[in-house]
Amino acid sequence: MLGLYDQQGLLRFSGRDLADCLAYAELFDLAEGSFSLESLVHEFAAEAAGAQLALPS
Repeated sequence: MLGLYDQQGLLRFSGRDLADCLAYAELFDLAEGSFSLESLVHEFAAEAAGAQLALPS
């Protein structure tokens, strides 16, 4: 999973791969350099681990 963020750091789109994110950027005519891409996998894994730790035994 990849996230496409705008210049203010707001997540605008999440997609399965680079092609999905670039298709979104093209659809909305986002100029190269006006967005950034970041992996979301580590964020979801950390959230899931935190949720498991919070479960009562």
